[in-house]
Amino acid sequence: MTQTPETSEEEQKIVQFAEWPTEVQDDNLTLVGIRYGGHAQIDFVKDGAAIELTLDYADDQDDLVATFISREKMAGVVFRFERVSAFRVLDEHGLVELWNASKNESRPASTTFKVKGHLWQTESELSWIMWDCEHSFMVATNSDCLEVVTDCEPTIQMIPAMVRRHTSH
Repeated sequence: MTQTPETSEEEQKIVQFAEWPTEVQDDNLTLVGIRYGGHAQIDFVKDGAAIELTLDYADDQDDLVATFISREKMAGVVFRFERVSAFRVLDEHGLVELWNASKNESRPASTTFKVKGHLWQTESELSWIMWDCEHSFMVATNSDCLEVVTDCEPTIQMIPAMVRRHTSH
C-alpha cells in the first residue's frame, strides 16, 4: 500500500483492526467486477407510476458480489455479502487514515481484515447502528479497496480461471 501524508496521532489511536481469516488474506488480489442488485422496482406513489427493470441477478439481487483475481492462486475469488448496509470502493489513496493507522497497529493480514473506529464509521454511524455492526469488512488490493458494512460474514468461493502463458518468439 502507498504510504500517504500523516494523520494526527489521535486519529491513528481510534482505528482498530481485527482478524478476518480467509484463504486469500495475504494474496495479491485485483478487483475485476462488482455487482449490487438493489431494487428492481421503484414505486412513485405521487406520480401514480412504478418503474421496473429486468435485472439478470438471479436470486441474489440484494447481495453484493465482488470478484477478484488472485495472483497467488491463479484463480478467481468471489466474495458474496448478504444484508449489506453500506459499501464503498476506493483506490488505495482514499484510505489515508487506515494506512497511517496501520503504522501504529499492524493489520492482522494485508488483504482481508476488519476495521472499526475510522472516520467513515463516524461520518456514517447510522449504517453501523442499523445492522448492529461493530466492524466493517475490508478487501484491500494494490489498486482498489472494498469496504462493506454487514452484520454477517460473507461467503468466499474460489473459481477456476483460464491461465495463458506468454511465449517469446
